[in-house]
Amino acid sequence: MRKFLIGFVVLSSALLVTGCGGGKETKNAKGDLIVTIGRQTIQNSKLPKGDTYENNAYTKLVEKKLGVELKSTFEANGEDYDRQVSLAIASGDMPDLMVVNSYDELKELVDNDLIEDLTNYYDKNASKNIKEIYESYDSIPLKEATFDDKLMAIPGTSVDDGPGLVWIRKDWLDKLGIKLDADGNGAITLEELKATAKTFVDKNPDNVAKPVGLALNYWLAATGYGNSTFTSSTIMHSFGAFPRYYLADKSGKVYYGSTTNETKKALTYLKSWYDEGLLDPQFGTRTFDDITAMLINGETGIAPGPWHLPGWNLSQVKESNPEADFVPYAIENQNGDGKINATSDKGAGSFIVVKKGFAHPELALKIVNLIYDKVPNSDNIQKEYPDLYKYSQLDVDGTARPFNVEIYDANSGIEDSVQIADAVDGKININDLTKPTDKTLAQSIKKVVDNPKDPDINDWNKYITTYVARAKTMAIPRELGILNEIVPPKFHGIKALEKNGAQLTKLEEETFIKFVTGEESLANFDQFIANWKKQGGSDVLKEMQKVQDSSDK
Repeated sequence: MRKFLIGFVVLSSALLVTGCGGGKETKNAKGDLIVTIGRQTIQNSKLPKGDTYENNAYTKLVEKKLGVELKSTFEANGEDYDRQVSLAIASGDMPDLMVVNSYDELKELVDNDLIEDLTNYYDKNASKNIKEIYESYDSIPLKEATFDDKLMAIPGTSVDDGPGLVWIRKDWLDKLGIKLDADGNGAITLEELKATAKTFVDKNPDNVAKPVGLALNYWLAATGYGNSTFTSSTIMHSFGAFPRYYLADKSGKVYYGSTTNETKKALTYLKSWYDEGLLDPQFGTRTFDDITAMLINGETGIAPGPWHLPGWNLSQVKESNPEADFVPYAIENQNGDGKINATSDKGAGSFIVVKKGFAHPELALKIVNLIYDKVPNSDNIQKEYPDLYKYSQLDVDGTARPFNVEIYDANSGIEDSVQIADAVDGKININDLTKPTDKTLAQSIKKVVDNPKDPDINDWNKYITTYVARAKTMAIPRELGILNEIVPPKFHGIKALEKNGAQLTKLEEETFIKFVTGEESLANFDQFIANWKKQGGSDVLKEMQKVQDSSDK
C-alpha cells in the first residue's frame, strides 16, 4: 500500500513544490520564520506543567537563537508516528522537517524526489564537532544517508552499546540471600539465571497469586540493541545464535541467523524453561504492556532489556513500589569460554529529512548544531540554558527535542559513564569532568549513592542506567577483553525482503512460539528452514549475496 500511495503522490507533490514558488515563507507576528515539523512523542514525557511538544524549552531556544517558530504538523507516539509519516508523504502535505525511522522509507523519499539534497548544506553549515561525531563512526551513518553521492538526510547515530542485559530485582536477591557474579565480570551464567528464576517462583517474594520466572514478548528476538526489551535475544546470543540478523561467515557467504543450529539449541533451552514452569505459561499472547504490568505487580522479577530500560520502563516499578530495586547482568556464553556475545551496529538509527522545495534547508543543520553541539558543550549549562538544565533535573524525555534522534560520538557512551562513576566515587573531582552534562549527571547520581533510601525517581534513573548499568556492568567485559562483538553487514533495498519480509516474519514468530511451548516438535526445525526458504527466504539470501559479493571486491 505504501508504494502505491507514494507513487500516486509524486505528481501532486511536484505541483505542491512548484506552487509554493520554490519555498514560500510564512512568518509569525514577531517576524520569526514558521517552520513545520513532524513530532514523535511519548506518553510520559515528564515535561513540566504547561509545557507541550510545540511549546517547550527546546522550541523556545530555537526561536530565540535562530528566529524560527516550530509548528507541529502532526504529533504521534511509536508506530502511530510512522503511520503519520506515511500519510504525510501520501497526501503531499509533508512538514518542512521530520524524522523517518527506516532506511527503506528514506529511499522511497529519495526515489520519488520528495526531499532536498543536503550535501552542500552539510559541508557549509555542520559544525566541526558534529562532523567529528560522524567521523567517529567512520562516516558510516553519512554513507547510509547518501544516494548517488548526494547526502539526502542528516542521520542519527546508533549509540546503544552491547552487551545485552537482564535486569533482576535486587531487593529480591537480597531478601532471598542469592549471590550472583562471584567473579565480578559483570555477567552471570545461564545456570545462575535459571536458578534465580526458579527461586523467585518457589519463594514468591512479593506473595502474588501466580509468580512467573520470565515473561517474553511473542516475537522472541529482535535486531538492534534498543529493541531487546522483553526478548530472549541476550539469552540466544549466549548460544552464538543471532536470530533476525542476516550475517556473513568468514568466506563471505550470507546466511540468516534464525535458521542456524545455534538458534535451534537456544530454542531447545527456552523450551526447558517452559516445560519446568519458569517461562510465562501465557507466552505467545502477552503484550508489551502486559509484561510491564507483571513487573509492576511483582509477578515477575527478571526483565531482559537495554541499559536504558529503567528510564522509560522499570522506573514505573520503582514508583509503584519504592522498595523495588534492580541490578543488571550480561550473560556469559553457554559454551563456557568465559566470553560474552553481543552485536554492534555503527549505522544510522534514523534520518532527519527536509521537504523538497523548503526555502531554508540549512535550518536542519543549524538546529542540529544548537541541540547536539552548543548546548551539551556549553561551559555552564545551568547559567546559559537554565530551562534545559531544569529539564535534565526532571529527566524530560528526548522526544521533547525538535528531532527525536541521537547524535553522539561512537566512543562517548561507556567512556563518559566510567568517568562519571569515577567522579561519583571520588577518584576524580566532579568539577574536573570536561562535559557540563556529565557534571550534572554525576551530581544527581551522587545524591543516590550518598543516600540510597527513598531517592528521587529521576536521580535513581540516572544512577541505575549510567552508574550501575554502563559504568559498573557494561564497561567491565570491555576492560577484561571478554566481549565478542558481532558486526552484521548492511543490506538495504532488498526487493525480495520488501516483497516477502512480512510473511517470513509471521512464519518465524508463529513457528518459534510452537517450538517453545511444545505445540510443535523441535525435530521439525529443518522443516521450518525449508518453509522459510520456500516462502521467499532463498530469494532474499540470493539478493543479499550479490550485494555482499560486490562489497567484497
